Amino acid sequence: MGYDSLLPAIQAPQGGVAVRDREGNMKFEKLRFIQENEPKAAAENMAVDEVLLWTADCPVFRSYSWIHPSVSFGYFIPWKAVVSQYAGRDLVRRWTGGGIVEHGEDFTYSLVCPVQSGFPTTGELYRCVHLAIENLLQRNGRAVEMVLIPDPVRSDACFERAIEFDLKLHGKKIAGAAIRRNRKGLLLQGSIQRLKVPEYFGAMLVNALGKQVEIYTLPGTLIKKAMCIAKEKYGAAEWNCRL
Repeated sequence: MGYDSLLPAIQAPQGGVAVRDREGNMKFEKLRFIQENEPKAAAENMAVDEVLLWTADCPVFRSYSWIHPSVSFGYFIPWKAVVSQYAGRDLVRRWTGGGIVEHGEDFTYSLVCPVQSGFPTTGELYRCVHLAIENLLQRNGRAVEMVLIPDPVRSDACFERAIEFDLKLHGKKIAGAAIRRNRKGLLLQGSIQRLKVPEYFGAMLVNALGKQVEIYTLPGTLIKKAMCIAKEKYGAAEWNCRL
């Protein structure tokens, strides 16, 4: 929709290039952390992630929550498949792909990697983030395992089918994500479900992914742009009912 032409770039020192630790795992040299304590509507959450993708010149990790029980669904999922099952929830089509995801009690996060941050392949980033989650949950006594062979079952419900590098606990998928890449960079949107994560899990995860972490608050000008995008795009039938 051409929103990139309306959005000023987030001014930040250059940095954030992806590097590897001694075990060969990827970490960001610098990673900004947005931890939102106030829940947002479904359309607003998607809009903030899009604004970050268009504007960030340094990798940004964001954790957030939902003001109402919500469902987000992938860019290519038919509207009828969602509204027939979840008519009582706030419904929003994601800019990323993937399936149907219920939100409300989950831990939801996004990771934005601008082009200049030197991010790896999509699969490598997916594995890197889920490996960090796996390590943190295992340290908290959870017998989490990474999926290496995708489930054979086909389903539009994201957490009914695990793909490579997803996480399972006692045979059930508990962590998944969806990714979109464009000329500005890459957006990963992820969710952890079916278990309660520690209270400060967002801070734990961002420190596992970044060597240097900087707390960041989105400027008011960009919040206004996000609210505009939420109203005109993610809250509009033209977007959500497009398929």
